[in-house]
Amino acid sequence: MIVKFREDQIMRLEKLHKESRGSFLPEEQDRLLSELRDEIQTLREQIEHHPRVAKYAMENHSLREENRRLRLLEPVKRAQEMDAKAIAKLEKTFLEVSGTEQNDKSQQGFLPKVAKEPCSLANTEKLKAQLLQIQSELNNSKQEYEEFKELTRKRQLELESELQSLQKANLNLENLLEATKACKRQEVSQLNKLHAETLKIITTPTKAYQLWSRPVPKLSPETGSFGSTHTQNSGKLDNDILNEPVPPEMNEQAFEAISEELRMVQEQMSTLQVKLDEEEHKNLKLQQRIDKLEHHSTQMQELFSSERTDWTKQQQQHLSQLNALEKQLQDTQTKNDFLKSEVHDLRVVLHSADKELSSVKLEYGSFKESQEQELNNLSERHMHIQLQLDNVRLENEKLLESKACLQDSYENLQEVMKFEIDQLSKNLQNCKKENETLKSDLNNLMELFEAEKERNNKLLLQFEEDKENSSKEILDVLEAVRQEKQKEMAKCEQQMAKVQKLEESLCATEKVISSLEKSRDADKEVVADLMSQIQELRTSVCEKTETIDTLKQELKDINCKYDCALVDKEESKVLIKRQEAEILDLKETLRLRILSEDIERDMLCEDLAHATEQLNTLTEASKKHSALLQSAQEELTRKEALIQELQQELNQKKDEVEQKKNEYHFKMRQLEHVMDSAAEYPQSPKTPPHFQTHLAKLLETQEREIEDGRASKISLQHLVTKLSEDREVKNAEILRMKEQLSEMDNLRLEAQQLREKNWLLQGQLDDLKRQKDSSEQDHPDDQQLKNEQEELIKERLAKNKLVEEMLRTKADLDEVQSALQNKETACLRMTKEVERTRTLESKAFQEKEQLRSKLEELYEERERTFQEMEVLRKQVECLAEENGKLLGHQNPNQKIHYVVRLRRENVRLAEETEKLRAENIFLKEMKKSF
Repeated sequence: MIVKFREDQIMRLEKLHKESRGSFLPEEQDRLLSELRDEIQTLREQIEHHPRVAKYAMENHSLREENRRLRLLEPVKRAQEMDAKAIAKLEKTFLEVSGTEQNDKSQQGFLPKVAKEPCSLANTEKLKAQLLQIQSELNNSKQEYEEFKELTRKRQLELESELQSLQKANLNLENLLEATKACKRQEVSQLNKLHAETLKIITTPTKAYQLWSRPVPKLSPETGSFGSTHTQNSGKLDNDILNEPVPPEMNEQAFEAISEELRMVQEQMSTLQVKLDEEEHKNLKLQQRIDKLEHHSTQMQELFSSERTDWTKQQQQHLSQLNALEKQLQDTQTKNDFLKSEVHDLRVVLHSADKELSSVKLEYGSFKESQEQELNNLSERHMHIQLQLDNVRLENEKLLESKACLQDSYENLQEVMKFEIDQLSKNLQNCKKENETLKSDLNNLMELFEAEKERNNKLLLQFEEDKENSSKEILDVLEAVRQEKQKEMAKCEQQMAKVQKLEESLCATEKVISSLEKSRDADKEVVADLMSQIQELRTSVCEKTETIDTLKQELKDINCKYDCALVDKEESKVLIKRQEAEILDLKETLRLRILSEDIERDMLCEDLAHATEQLNTLTEASKKHSALLQSAQEELTRKEALIQELQQELNQKKDEVEQKKNEYHFKMRQLEHVMDSAAEYPQSPKTPPHFQTHLAKLLETQEREIEDGRASKISLQHLVTKLSEDREVKNAEILRMKEQLSEMDNLRLEAQQLREKNWLLQGQLDDLKRQKDSSEQDHPDDQQLKNEQEELIKERLAKNKLVEEMLRTKADLDEVQSALQNKETACLRMTKEVERTRTLESKAFQEKEQLRSKLEELYEERERTFQEMEVLRKQVECLAEENGKLLGHQNPNQKIHYVVRLRRENVRLAEETEKLRAENIFLKEMKKSF
């Protein structure tokens, strides 16, 4: 906006300069223009380098790339091609229509009464079809565009979600950066403090040092009373010793000893750090394995709980099914009794039906003869009616063709009339408008003429009055007036000629209108004749349609009667066949029942033998399961003992770690105390005698602890693998138990099936008894009665045997049910024991997790201490370097140069940080924009 305002101001000044042409000095103008141009240039540079403008440029670039990518997509290309094709087709159709309209107009100007060609109608129909196709294509393209819009919207939503996640990650990174900066500031402040303290310790001259001949206080970490001894000895020193200078050899030896000790400590710390990293890596792996095992255990617990619920539901369902089956048994027994009585009644009915069949056959023969006669009569009548219908159809088609031709001619005439009437009405309106305009022009001219007359009269009066005074002026005026008058008269004549021409054109148009009206009246008469003919044809068509409808109704009635007769015939045939089939079926059933009873007896014996074998196998399987349960319980007790031992070992290790921690803290306190005493009472530096030996011992103990920890981890890993293997074995045993339970359920179902078969056999035996009773009634011979009695005795014996076998099977089934109940109770015990073992395992895992968390805390504390040691080592190295530099810069000029160099480096680093901040801000804005 500012740039635009400046440019507008420059343009305005240039315009003022052109208009004024010398109002300002050229030097001032050039100066102003140059200043404004400089301002515009600076503003443009500022805008180019502005971060918001860069952000907008990046957004525009990304949006253009997205547009290109979207244009390259297949649906968009297809939509563009379809649009281009539709536009080309529309242009072609428009050009064709415009060409046809121009041709029609030219033809109508010369021949207004010429009728339309049929090709124009065909063109219009083609154009309509093309328009419909184009509309359908447009609808398809719109649908594709909407689908593409939805896809782009979904993509945009995904990109927005990604942007939000990236923004959150960026904020987290910024927070981390701020935290690291704060930590670095604290570390720098601590380093500065330590640097100052070391400089004080190293650079300040020692107030007192002891010669080799005199006793020197020991800087041992074992004794914590170094400060007290120093205070006692410092009081006894003489003034000459206090004033003695410090020998440089002593300082060098002290520095060398400190550097060697520091190097040794650093090497030991690095080795310890490597070992700690390895142990942490192993601990992480163990943690992952333990988490996996815990997840597996939770899954198994959920599986067992779901299976338990399923078992309980199945038991309830089985009980409900047993109750329902008992009820069904009672219902079936009652139904069987009822059906037996019905079978007896049906046999009586069949005997009477055989007698009725013979009478029905005779009646059917007479009915068949009468039906055949009626069918012959109906077929003859049907042929006659069909011939009449064909004749009527031909006449109707001819009438419809003539009607269509008349309708087309009438529509063409109507269109021609409408077109001519529209043209004539337009011409009339145009003529009326022209007449009105001419009338208004005439009125205006008449008013002007009257005004000019009045003016002439006034001028004549003035001329008579002022004749004497101004004759020459009046003559000039009169001449001018005459000239104007002549011009106006010429204009009036021209307008009158125009009016005459228009009147003549009006007369011609009136004549044309009268002729057109006459032609219209003639066309109306023709149309009225055509309408009367069409009405006559319609009446004739209606009469013929009525006759056709009556004939059709008669045909339908005849067809219905014919169909009814055929249906009755087929039904009678079906009834006869059905009754014959029923008679045959009853005979076959009587023959097959005897055979089926013998076969079923054999099958029942085989089923009983099979059931006894299965019972024996089930009893053996239950014994095996009980033995497996006992072994699983023993293994569980062993594992509980192992878990307790592991917990004791972990507690011991915790105690050892706490002891080592306390020892480490104690040693660090001793070192701090020694350093403080050295800072307060600086002496001639000397290496402590027992420091290296103590450090070596400490390192050896730490290495031993690490090795012990590794051995304990390996043993724990072995135990975890063993436990996982045991668990897999138990899972396999549980699956086997489930399979056996499913086999038991299958045996129950088979037992129920055997019961049902027994019931069916009993029902069949009762049926056989009743059949024999009925056969005794039908055949009262003595020999047959004797034979039947013998058969009944045999059947009774067979029945008694079957009843005994049934009782045995029932007893066996009861035993199987009792065994199944015992096994179910054993399974419930097993499930309870498995749940108890799971609870124990979960407790053990929780305790393990607690121990692991504690171990992790200990390792974290160890890491912190090692990190602190490393920081201290780095600080000591930095201080040693700076001390060397400061000792090297004893010359004041060298110190000045050093300080200047440090300042330059500080300025350079500040500039780099500012650049990095700007880049970070730019990157943040870019991410937000994306």
